Amino acid sequence: MQDEGLNIKMRQVREMADAKGFSTDPARIWEMLALIHTEVSEATDAYKKGQPLDKVGEELTDAIIRILHLLSALGLDAEELFEHKMEVNWSRPYKYNTVRGG
Repeated sequence: MQDEGLNIKMRQVREMADAKGFSTDPARIWEMLALIHTEVSEATDAYKKGQPLDKVGEELTDAIIRILHLLSALGLDAEELFEHKMEVNWSRPYKYNTVRGG
């Protein structure tokens, strides 16, 4: 795993999470997934309630942090996954997989 791009951020998140006592035990994977969902829901709620966009962004950043923590716990290469997925998405047709124009 190269120490570049998202992997640098993932390492920073892991260091902070470890220092603050947040386990990466495999038994917590389901919980870590649920916490990502919680942060996205909090961003949705903030937007719906008309809160400042900085608040929405803060909640989305919390989701990114939780995603990077989970990728670290799973031993995955965040930068490689991101680059591969972007390549796949660029190769797809306009508005792919949408029935009603999404």
